[in-house]
Amino acid sequence: MRTNKRNLFFGLLLACVWFAGGCSGSRTYLLNLSYTPAKVPVFVSPSAKPVTLAVYQFQDRRPDRLYLGRRVYPDNMVDYYKPDSGTVEQIVTRSIIENLEKAGFKTKTVNRYLDPQKEDFKDIPGDAAIGGFIDTLWVEVKKSGITTWDTDAKLKLQINWGLVKDRTWINKMIEGGAQETNRPLYRPKYAEAKVNEVFRDGMEKLLKDDTILREKLQPK
Repeated sequence: MRTNKRNLFFGLLLACVWFAGGCSGSRTYLLNLSYTPAKVPVFVSPSAKPVTLAVYQFQDRRPDRLYLGRRVYPDNMVDYYKPDSGTVEQIVTRSIIENLEKAGFKTKTVNRYLDPQKEDFKDIPGDAAIGGFIDTLWVEVKKSGITTWDTDAKLKLQINWGLVKDRTWINKMIEGGAQETNRPLYRPKYAEAKVNEVFRDGMEKLLKDDTILREKLQPK
């Protein structure tokens, strides 16, 4: 009888290890999604007249706007991740403004979305406009072994630049990913690290290789 009880105990213990917490119920964790533009190169050269850039809200059109990601257990139990300092839409817009100011733009916030199909250039309060869409910003965590987990973070942003003087639009897609495999004893901080890695890399691509934009904004 004692042997059977011992076997039952170890069987239950192994099951809990296998599900790694799935039997404890779904939980929501707060992740610090953030971006510090410490290494942004100067994009706008110093001049007598600074380039004023109207920054519109970036629209979050992800399937699940409430969360930043999730951890899926083998029994289909799910833990969710949420940003701890506002919505994804707010954080992305704020981070883009900080990036652009660091690059030398004078920014003016416009509290609405930018629709290139409907926008009249005469209504843009600046020399240029920027807005766009958040199509993907998500971290997914899944089991890879008895006690190990895989992480997959993805980013996809659509950027719309409006050049008032030329009355033209320049569109750019920013995409990226960050992965980690076989992480034991998984903690929310690991998901936070990966989603911030892909977010940081995306922000660093915002002005990268945009020679046409540079020439249009400050022609020689």
